[in-house]
Amino acid sequence: MIETEKIEELLREQGIIKSFVLLDNSIFGYYYCDGNYKIILMNQSIKNDERLYRSVLAEEIGHHMTTYGDITQRKHSHYCTDNAINKQEDRSIKWATDFLIPTKSLIAELKDRNLNSPYDLEDSFLVTRQFLMKKFMQMAYEKPIWELDSERYLYLYNFPSICILNSPKDNEAVLEEIFRYE
Repeated sequence: MIETEKIEELLREQGIIKSFVLLDNSIFGYYYCDGNYKIILMNQSIKNDERLYRSVLAEEIGHHMTTYGDITQRKHSHYCTDNAINKQEDRSIKWATDFLIPTKSLIAELKDRNLNSPYDLEDSFLVTRQFLMKKFMQMAYEKPIWELDSERYLYLYNFPSICILNSPKDNEAVLEEIFRYE
């Protein structure tokens, strides 16, 4: 797991100012850069929710690392503008999930542990369920089946189910649902 202090250290290295402020309840974080100042505003309501704080902060740092310009959604914007903004949002989320949940670490957790619920993985990486699900979705876009070991595979075809496929024994593969997101 990436320690929260390492995330805070990245802020300092990148020269990003972070501040907790009162934001609308639907906004957890906001990144702004004007060329001179780089600022992340975090909703003070998430200050004591470490999972949500880490997940939102990583995504806002992802904006710093991957996006350019003002990507704030506007009420009456053109479809092409919205599409470009969504692509930049996707890049920042991918950066964030790769940072907090490296694919190799996730595969190692699945390989080495007997998981009974998504809470086990959420605890391992100290992230929200939605954040973990975004990681699985990105992995599924890359490829839908990931090898855990010579006998088991992570199977990502059936969202929201996350399954382990056991290699064929007696010519019959066994698909075991390890958990389902709802």
